Amino acid sequence: MTRKLFWEDPYLASFSTTIVSINDDVENAGSYLVELAETAFYPEGGGQPWDEGQIGDANVTYVFEKNDKIYHRVDILPTKKEQVECKINWERRFDFMQQHLGQHILSSRFHKLFNARTIGFHLGKDTVTIDLLKDSFTVEEFQRVEEEANHIIHLNLPVFSLYPSDEELDSLPLRKAPKVEDNIRLVEVKNTDYSPCGGTHPSRTGEVGIIKIRKWEKMRGNVRVEFVCGLRAVMDSWGKYQQFNSITNLLSVGDTEAFEAVEKIHADNKRMNKQLNQLKKSLLEYQIKDYYSSADKIKDYSLVVKVFDNVDMKYLQQVASLLNQYPKTIALLAARNDKAQVVFTRSKELKIDINQLFKEVISLIDGKGGGSEVTAQGGGSNISNLEGLMDAAVLKLKHEYIK
Repeated sequence: MTRKLFWEDPYLASFSTTIVSINDDVENAGSYLVELAETAFYPEGGGQPWDEGQIGDANVTYVFEKNDKIYHRVDILPTKKEQVECKINWERRFDFMQQHLGQHILSSRFHKLFNARTIGFHLGKDTVTIDLLKDSFTVEEFQRVEEEANHIIHLNLPVFSLYPSDEELDSLPLRKAPKVEDNIRLVEVKNTDYSPCGGTHPSRTGEVGIIKIRKWEKMRGNVRVEFVCGLRAVMDSWGKYQQFNSITNLLSVGDTEAFEAVEKIHADNKRMNKQLNQLKKSLLEYQIKDYYSSADKIKDYSLVVKVFDNVDMKYLQQVASLLNQYPKTIALLAARNDKAQVVFTRSKELKIDINQLFKEVISLIDGKGGGSEVTAQGGGSNISNLEGLMDAAVLKLKHEYIK
């Protein structure tokens, strides 16, 4: 069993020890797995990422625990095995300590105030999330939780690691049940929260600095809350204020006028978009009339053949749905983009099988697709032969379909 120095002293950033074993990392060619007699490197687990740093000259890129032993993945083979100097990436470690204790504090407030139990926890590189067993919260409830959590930080309460006996465990007001039965470790925020945990945490709540809830969302009937603590919260606020100041400068308004100015721009934009869409609709209807009036006549049928550049499938579908409202009309439409796209359609009263016609020519552009007797659509990669496909479809219509 590897001795866990990170439990004895979470502030231990460097130490000297002996390498017990070195093995090739079969899952990562060129890497090695190092076992130390004792380690201050925290292994991945309990929602907290692993520590990084150095073992001698080798860089530690991953740390994990297996069968009570802790293994350190390194990028080069260590040359020294006795009295090896090891160093933790302290900035990374302390950040995780802040976030992890912040999670304990925040989860305890959700539990105390709204009986919302934490059922999931993820400590990421940029943000932290917890999943709460509750279907919804109000903005005011989130604000209350955040205020109480930061009050606990400002009280600078001591944080303890406990290894209680079974009798002591039964007497403590645990926020959640332990996942293990032996060697249970608890983290206590003095008289505030008792939680089973194997992670690393600061010794006082004041070191968390600040907790800031960033956003929340419903997730499978529960609520996922995203937050940041300490320096992460400072940097998050700094970034937001930079953006906010840029917005107020751009709009030439003061801080208190920013929302009203943005709200007005949003309303104006919606109104103009509505007008633009109406104009686009009117223009399209005019173009459809022009397409129909200038269509080729085959017996008493109107045949519209159009190849567009830089329009999408949705536009082709719009044009097709408007053209097939005209009597005795067949429309063969195509578009050239990063690939060729095709829509064939006809008036509903006609007896021509458009899907059959489509399938007979779509291979000319190395394409695929299909549809109904009324409308068929698809695409292909051979853009250079799109005109050939359209010509072939017209010839088939004239000689095989229109009688």
